[in-house]
Amino acid sequence: MFLECVQRHLGVCGYADLPRFAKSDPDFWNLISILEPSFPRLTMRGFRKVHGARFYDVTGMEGLDGDDMLGVPRSEHIRAIFEFADSLPGQPLLVHCRAGVSRSAAVALAIIVRAMHLSGAGYDEIRVQAPETLIQIRPQATPNPLILELGFAEFLPAETAKQLMIEIVNHPVLFANRHHGGLPG
Repeated sequence: MFLECVQRHLGVCGYADLPRFAKSDPDFWNLISILEPSFPRLTMRGFRKVHGARFYDVTGMEGLDGDDMLGVPRSEHIRAIFEFADSLPGQPLLVHCRAGVSRSAAVALAIIVRAMHLSGAGYDEIRVQAPETLIQIRPQATPNPLILELGFAEFLPAETAKQLMIEIVNHPVLFANRHHGGLPG
């Protein structure tokens, strides 16, 4: 779907959907592939360029140390994803992870929020419109809170990034997706 706010096509999907995208739109999409570090290396055919990121769907770092920290999403992962996207201005991006609902949805949402912020959108406009935009392209999205916060912190002050993440994950549709129909607070 072409998104005016990011000035490009942006899609989100799961691993199982990749062959359909490659076949229906050969060499149209630039792919951001997010898989677990233990997932076998893949050959991605049918995509223009591919950026691979390897991290688990971890939502917080409390209680983790040492070897547990291997495979945790980090700022460097998000920064590299933004650099990949920036190197392809206006070109279509497809973001995938295992199921296409958590890590990939968070990365797509971070891309949306960043584009809105850079174009001058205010906090309240972003808080309201960004999740609605994500829901248009991936209705079942449940964006990973840690990845959102890391992504937002790349261009917003840390406290603002955290507050925006909290407000977005509590968006009624995203909250209901995560909690199977429940409503926030």
